[in-house]
Amino acid sequence: MTPNWDAIGAVGEITGALAVVITLFYLARQVRESTRVTRAEMTKDLLLASRTAIMDVTANDRLAEIWSQIREFESDDAARRHTFYQSFFRLYELQFNLAKAGLFDEEIGHSYALVIRMFARTKYFDAYWSGARGEFHEDFAAYVDEQIRMAATEDEPALEE
Repeated sequence: MTPNWDAIGAVGEITGALAVVITLFYLARQVRESTRVTRAEMTKDLLLASRTAIMDVTANDRLAEIWSQIREFESDDAARRHTFYQSFFRLYELQFNLAKAGLFDEEIGHSYALVIRMFARTKYFDAYWSGARGEFHEDFAAYVDEQIRMAATEDEPALEE
């Protein structure tokens, strides 16, 4: 009896196709797991950066004074005001970009939006944003513009003064 080469070839092709499908499922699972780990690491890194910024304000009397007086900056404090806003908005831009890439939990990002809206209500924010808006990515600038519109329709946030 001679082997049926056609049948053996068909079994080989089916086995090969099955192996490819199993490999694809395995790779998809690995990619999902890798994305989950990356998202967790990015969230952790951004939250640690936020914590550092908050702790800097807590530990540094001058920064704490700036934070407590953000609503009352004098007009001659333009440089201090600009760098203060800029340091936070770079952090918020990072959060925005990570969320846009699916690497940051959008619910956590909600707290960043609340702070942007709080900043939008400060005395000199309009002057800052009109000058600094072009320094940020167009999508982020549009996001901040939306937060500014929302701030205009909301009640004043509670700030400890």
